[in-house]
Amino acid sequence: MSVTKISGCRCCNSNNLIEILNFGEVPLNGFFIKRRNEKIEKFKLNLIFCKTCFHIQIGYLVNPKKLFSKYFWETGISSSNLILIDDLRKNLEKKYSLSNKSSLFEIACNDGTLLKHFKKLNVSVAGMDPAENLLNKKTKNQLNIATDFFDEKSVKKNFFNKQFDFIVARNVFAHVNNPNQLFQGTEKLSKIGSIFVIEVPHLLTIYEENQYDNIFHEHVGYHSLDSLIRMAINHNFYPVDCDIIDSQGKSLRVFFTYKKKVKKNLKIEEILSSEKKLFKKKTWDSFAKHVLSHKTKMKEIISKLKEKGKKISAYGASGKGQSLLQICGLDQNYLDFIYDKSEKKKNKYSPYGKIKIKGPSDIMKDNPDYILLLSWNIQKEILIQEKEFLRKGGKFIIPFPNPKII
Repeated sequence: MSVTKISGCRCCNSNNLIEILNFGEVPLNGFFIKRRNEKIEKFKLNLIFCKTCFHIQIGYLVNPKKLFSKYFWETGISSSNLILIDDLRKNLEKKYSLSNKSSLFEIACNDGTLLKHFKKLNVSVAGMDPAENLLNKKTKNQLNIATDFFDEKSVKKNFFNKQFDFIVARNVFAHVNNPNQLFQGTEKLSKIGSIFVIEVPHLLTIYEENQYDNIFHEHVGYHSLDSLIRMAINHNFYPVDCDIIDSQGKSLRVFFTYKKKVKKNLKIEEILSSEKKLFKKKTWDSFAKHVLSHKTKMKEIISKLKEKGKKISAYGASGKGQSLLQICGLDQNYLDFIYDKSEKKKNKYSPYGKIKIKGPSDIMKDNPDYILLLSWNIQKEILIQEKEFLRKGGKFIIPFPNPKII
């Protein structure tokens, strides 16, 4: 079967689970089609709450090979991503003595953008990613990348007895069915004092800013700092520091050290304190109401503009963007095109709504009146990039935290 209903919490294995939201059956967000008349497979999607450890997750799991063996998201396309990577590099140099004598491993290294950045500093790099379509054999060899799903077994197979000073996991913990397996694999790569960096969308922000577009099949779980620390300590990783970074609409960047206990960190304690409301069922009942209200408002805005004869398209064929479209019911009857910088997505059609994807260079040719900004998390980057569209009177619809037109 391609999809299975979970029997226990992905963090604590408890079966004390309760449903928060149900979205019915929807397409996989990463499955772009070549022809509009292609049939799209759909899968159940819901959001559930663990009453034992308070973890938020989806209740139906799609086979990871179906989701990630061929992947269309590319790290290097966004200049915002490059800034975040360089910020991480500066942090590791300043606080953790990263140098040209260091070694670094990246879990789910995607197109190798981060590894290339650190290799330029003469850092010894390696990584692993299941996607077979993102890199050629030569680049994989140069960056020492293994094409595989990351866990204890794949680490032993591909990097037997190798240990690294730094291990980085950016935007991968939310994607795996069993996050404990990531910790188990990382233990095999670590020595005493190794630094493990995890970046993940912050559950607190998802709740406070109603970011329900994060809910789709690739995102299996939604992490608080509390949930990460609980699992980490079980695998001998102890929290050293934590930052809130401008990624994915605010993410946690957490630094752990292996088998080396450290003093309490005030920043960590403050974030943990702010998360306490996330561990109550009534919080997520409130979230569900806000989602339903927001999606109604979004559709009303688009519908009223269409009634006035306005031409509307969207920007960003990301997973988050596809999620927003399908939850709000915005298809080709509402949106003319989706613009995206990825050449791998160009001239394909979105899995939901079957909307044609074009490059940003087509915006001025098509001359839409409004563009729904699906990649709202890199709003600054896109507004600068599309300043000519704005100068000529075009408007952007920003969906979160509350819909607005700029």
